[in-house]
Amino acid sequence: MTDTLLIVDDENDLLHGLKRIITSVIDCRILLANSSDIALGVISEEPVDVVLTDINMPGMDGISLLRKIKETDPAITVMIMTAYGTIERAVEAIKAGAYDFIQKPFDEERLLHLLRKGFERNRLVRENERLMQKVCESEPFSHMVGKSAPMQKTFKAIRMLARTDVTVLVLGATGTGKDLAARAIHDISHRRRRPMVTVNCPALPENLLESELFGYVKGAFTNADRSKEGLFENAHGSTIFLDEIGDLSPSVQTKLLRVLQEKEIKPLGSNNSREVDVRIIAATNRNLQKKMESHQFREDLYYRLNVGTIRMPSLSEIKEDIPLLVEYFLEKTACEQNIPPKQISPEVMNTLMAREWPGNIRELENTIRGWYAMTPGAVITRDIFSQGEDSVSEAPAFCGFGRSYKKLKEDAIEQFTLNYLNHLFQHTGGNISLSAKLSGIKRQSLQKIVKRYHIDINRFRK
Repeated sequence: MTDTLLIVDDENDLLHGLKRIITSVIDCRILLANSSDIALGVISEEPVDVVLTDINMPGMDGISLLRKIKETDPAITVMIMTAYGTIERAVEAIKAGAYDFIQKPFDEERLLHLLRKGFERNRLVRENERLMQKVCESEPFSHMVGKSAPMQKTFKAIRMLARTDVTVLVLGATGTGKDLAARAIHDISHRRRRPMVTVNCPALPENLLESELFGYVKGAFTNADRSKEGLFENAHGSTIFLDEIGDLSPSVQTKLLRVLQEKEIKPLGSNNSREVDVRIIAATNRNLQKKMESHQFREDLYYRLNVGTIRMPSLSEIKEDIPLLVEYFLEKTACEQNIPPKQISPEVMNTLMAREWPGNIRELENTIRGWYAMTPGAVITRDIFSQGEDSVSEAPAFCGFGRSYKKLKEDAIEQFTLNYLNHLFQHTGGNISLSAKLSGIKRQSLQKIVKRYHIDINRFRK
């Protein structure tokens, strides 16, 4: 594809003179604009690789144009032309994101050299964008990694269940990727054209969950001044994913059973039922068999949900997949933060392979995110442990059988969480929004964790 250069200057003679000089030596397509406004119009309609613009022009000057271009398309390479005596403005342009500058009157050899370098830089940036986009694009299974036998069994089950419309129950410990399995089933099913609706059951108070799921009519309760569709109606023709369904109250379990049996819902305050075409995928880390024995979970609902079952393996069952997962999380973090991927040194990889992961894949991912944020170089080395990461990276010391496995596991997760957040907030200066972005934890969830562990966020703020 031919490179495209846009030259911007309010002197028409200069524009055409530069075009003759450049086209006689460099094979490229050249567009001309005699004002910044015209230049922005060209950029909005034409693919442009390099912009060569004067710094002093009537109306919008070259630096303002540069900033507008960077907002529109950061990949465009911008070079500044400046008259003798305005070198300080050229420096200002460089700080604003210009690739380079050249003084008038021009040294033709230098001008041509800069343009060649500019085109080369643009091609590299575009290629990097293309590769990063490939990593970021979410095709089925692109967000699930593993070559181990348990993961291959999981992939096979997902493919088989996606061909049908049966209700699916996804089982597994916290952090094993139950939500990813649900997403994969939806994404390769015939319902994929409509977005999947996700409900985190424990996140909604019981008095709100029922109205959120099934909706309500005007006057159904105090302050119900209008009717509202529920999430089941929002998911009509698609899939609804009920995460942590083991925490549903008995009353909501009863209404959910009606949806599964009758394929209809009844909004709060309504005497009429409404048909819904919804596929249900549910997930839980609870032992539903024990909950049924203690009458905390309805048996008939369990058997309605447990038509197709997937059990997500813990990270301890698929340790051979850890190198693949680490590589994936490094690329994913680089994609999200728009920076080149980092690497893990062999010593650090050995540590990751040796330790226990009570928080499973999610804990591994958050560990990589934290290290990414705290590593200035291109390789994450054992130096990360000197920053206080030993307690995060090494398996917790065994403390004997004085406490139960469950208590030891809870303590390990709590210790990891506290260490991780401590280093995360030190890196971000206590900025909750930035911390949420780097960690991949939703802002509201992060605030809840901070409150739960009584973390004084102000001590990290500079």
